[in-house]
Amino acid sequence: MYLIKIGGSLTYSAKHLLDSLKSFCNENSGKYKIIIVPGGGEFANVVRNIYKTTELSNDASHKLATLCTDLTGIYFSELSDIRTVDNLYDAKSILKKEDILIILPSKIVLSNDELPHSWDITSDSIAVYIAKLLNLDNLIIATNVDGIYTEYPKGKLLNTINAKSIKGFTSVDSYLPNLLIKHNIECFVVNGKYPNRIINILKNNNDIYTKIIIDKKSK
Repeated sequence: MYLIKIGGSLTYSAKHLLDSLKSFCNENSGKYKIIIVPGGGEFANVVRNIYKTTELSNDASHKLATLCTDLTGIYFSELSDIRTVDNLYDAKSILKKEDILIILPSKIVLSNDELPHSWDITSDSIAVYIAKLLNLDNLIIATNVDGIYTEYPKGKLLNTINAKSIKGFTSVDSYLPNLLIKHNIECFVVNGKYPNRIINILKNNNDIYTKIIIDKKSK
């Protein structure tokens, strides 16, 4: 089973990625099981702007932004005809017969309420949280850049980086490294505009991406 988070930065280019993943699963029937976690995208940006200009609380912002991931997931489903599901029990059941689905995260995240109510939390951290619930030891974050750089945009693209070393500009949220270390989950950050790069990660082939590794001593 593989967990792929498709970020909101890919909202307007997601169809190509979704269709490619669906075709890949069809071509390798039964070999790969993929759960897609959607980002909040444009919907979450509306909540962020309301938060900045009103007295909306952190608790309400967290709830609304989390609900926005469901909206993106429904949008992704409309683009691709990939089935959506809102809980892990049904997800596991469906994946016994099908190879790919989209999880709508809000019910899982808000009912357990284990993540901080902060804008440091995005769907990146939500994806790690769901990976933890599924007992997965890695996940893929698809975004609109090639990975994590020493500096952006003129810095060096890092092939690997230790989770405890992530700082400054990254293409992931600031709380993500804490969760990766806590739950011992490795993470690939890859440009989702090039679906074959994600497919190569699934096949365990080298390509252009950044792998976030865990130093066991940092746990």
